[in-house]
Parts: sequence; structure tokens; C-alpha cells
Amino acid sequence: IDQVRVDKLAKQLKITRGSFYHHFSSRNDLLTSILDKWRLRATESVIARIQSASNDPVEQITTLMNLPITGKRSFDGASVEISIRAWARRDKLARSAVEEVDKYRLSFINSIFKNLGHTSDRADDLANLVYSYIVAMSLIHFDNKFEERREMSRRLAEFLSDNCPVSKCPKRKNQPA
Repeated sequence: IDQVRVDKLAKQLKITRGSFYHHFSSRNDLLTSILDKWRLRATESVIARIQSASNDPVEQITTLMNLPITGKRSFDGASVEISIRAWARRDKLARSAVEEVDKYRLSFINSIFKNLGHTSDRADDLANLVYSYIVAMSLIHFDNKFEERREMSRRLAEFLSDNCPVSKCPKRKNQPA
């Protein structure tokens, strides 16, 4: 992000600086626009798509957990996300945007677990666990074992969605005695 300069952009895009300033009032305005577009594409539109695709909470959690492994688009999105998070480590504007996005995403995941009947504390814990999983999976190389990863995400989503405390649950199949 430190290399994003008006002169360099204008030259690379073969436009005048005046043309740049016709669209953006400053470099900071451009950076704010980048963060706004990221927030919209990587959060709001993803959540809207998940909500419209299914009302089933387990399916929604599974879809979220599979986001990092859904193809080239998700790989590119993860690359942008990693870059913005690195930028946020040293820039107040980016940090504020990342914190807002994290809060919004966690709130959405939390609401899914609450809809499943989990207590507020447990929904918070599970939302943080799922979100951490999603972020971590975007950093891991998968050596093209996507089907195995998708199946693992489905099993984890089912497990995490269960509202029965482990000590009081009926015995599950394949559960040790």
C-alpha cells in the first residue's frame, strides 16, 4: 500500500493527475474507497449471498467455513484480505476498517449460533472459533484436496451447531464410550 502513489497510478493507467483528482480528492480518498469496496465485496455481499442461498443455519456455517476454498475468486479474495490486514497493522484508517469488518462478520456468525439456540456466551465463543478457522484456512495451502476440506467443514459445522452440552448429550455414533 505504501507504493500506491498518485503519480505512479496516473502513469500506469495512462491518465493525467487531473483525471485522477476528478475521481478522488486525495490519495487518502482513494485508500478509503479501496477499504469501502473491500468491506462491501468481502463482507456485506457475501453475507447477503449466504442468507439468500439458505435458511439452514448449519448450511450457512458450512458455506462460511468453505469460503477460503471455493476457487480462484476466493483465493484472490484471501490475498486481498491478507494484504489489508497487513496494512491495518501499521495504519489507523485500515485498522479501523478491519475492526469494523471483523465485528460485523462476528455478529453475523454469532446470530446464526443464537438462532440454533446457543446461549449468548456460547454463540460468541463459537463465532470466534469459526471466524478464526475461516481466517486460518485462507492462509493454508490446500494441495487441491478441496473435496476433503469441504467435507471436513461440513462435519465441523454440524458438530459446532449442536446445542447439546457434551456432558448431557446422547451418545453420538463413533463417539468413544
